[in-house]
Amino acid sequence: MLPALLTAGATRNPVDAIRYLSAHATGTTGVALARALATSHAVRLLGSAEACLRARLDAPGVPLAEYTSTRDLMAKMEVELRARPGGVLVHSAAVGDYEAVPTATKIPSNQPEMVLRFTPGPKIVDHVRGWDPDVFLVSFKAGSPEWDETKLEAVARAQLERTTSDLVFANRIGALGTSCLLLDRAGTARFADRDAALAKLVERIRSTRPG
Repeated sequence: MLPALLTAGATRNPVDAIRYLSAHATGTTGVALARALATSHAVRLLGSAEACLRARLDAPGVPLAEYTSTRDLMAKMEVELRARPGGVLVHSAAVGDYEAVPTATKIPSNQPEMVLRFTPGPKIVDHVRGWDPDVFLVSFKAGSPEWDETKLEAVARAQLERTTSDLVFANRIGALGTSCLLLDRAGTARFADRDAALAKLVERIRSTRPG
C-alpha cells in the first residue's frame, strides 16, 4: 500500500516555560481521514497531544507520533516524507503563523501588563516539495469568518499555485459544517455539507497515484 502521512491538531508555539500560543483545532478531521484511508494506504498520523488521544480512541491501530511546536512538526514531517517518498500527504494541522523567542523560565504572573513580540514562523507546506517532489499533496486552508465564498476560493487557489498542492480543501472558520471547497488545477468543487466534501476528498486520494 502507498504510504500516507496525515497531520492533525494544532501546533503549540512556546511563550515561556509553561505558556504557548495555539489555535482552536482538535484534530477531528485529520483523525477521521486517517481512519478512512487506513483501509487503502499505509497511514501514519502526526498529531498534537489532543489529536493523538482522539486517534487512539477513533482510529486504533494507526501508527502515531506527537508533535508540539511548528518547528517540531516541520522537522518530523521532513523525516517522515524523506523516509517514505512517493506517497500521500494530507496536511490538515492548524500550523501557527507566529512564534516568540520563549523564555527559559515562567514569566511572572503578577505583572500589571505583559507585552509579547511575535515574528512569522515557517510556512511548512512551502517546503514539502523539497522533501518529496512526488508526494500527492493535500493542503488545507481555513478562511476568515467574514470572507465570502469568492474570497475563500481566491485565497485557496493562490495556495494551490504557491505550494503546488494537488488538492486544497478550504472552509471558513465558524462555518465548518457548510461551504466547503475542494480545488485542483481543473476547477473547484463546492459542497454545502462538510461530510460530503471529506468523503469526496477520500475518494480522490484513493483514486489518484502520485508521481
